[in-house]
Amino acid sequence: MGKVHQCGEIRCHRIIPFDQRYCDVHAKLHAHDAYRNVSHKQRLESYKTYNREHRDQAANAFYHSKEWQRVRDYVTSRDVYTSGVSGITLTDHDLIVDHVVPRRLCEDPLGTDNMWCLSRREHLAKTKMEKHIAAKPNGDNVLKHLNRQKWAVYIDRQLAREKHRGGR
Repeated sequence: MGKVHQCGEIRCHRIIPFDQRYCDVHAKLHAHDAYRNVSHKQRLESYKTYNREHRDQAANAFYHSKEWQRVRDYVTSRDVYTSGVSGITLTDHDLIVDHVVPRRLCEDPLGTDNMWCLSRREHLAKTKMEKHIAAKPNGDNVLKHLNRQKWAVYIDRQLAREKHRGGR
């Protein structure tokens, strides 16, 4: 028999192979921890690969343009690095300037009246909801008419549901 040890979860005494950190039961609970162990250099390389191979090339060109960078800088200054949902001051690393009405549906993709600051977590929740809404009949029309206040309520509720599910 090879080397073994106990599961890394507190009060779990299951014996597992040495090359695993958690037993099968607790590995699922700690799956998100794997991302934290990735170096900054590896994350940057992953982003580059995503941009090159998976992201819509028109979107990629837009988000790397000088015009977008200027608008992004203006919006972060205007909003004082504050989340439009939680009101928390964000670090530059956690801040995403987001289009309230998705870029593909808005009249002016550089119009600052349609932009706000979100945390990465809030942006991910909003993006998931946008995809869900867009897939429904008349979904794009619904997305065109959602404002900041509605989005803030929806995002806040979604994050609360995720927190509740994660706490079980």
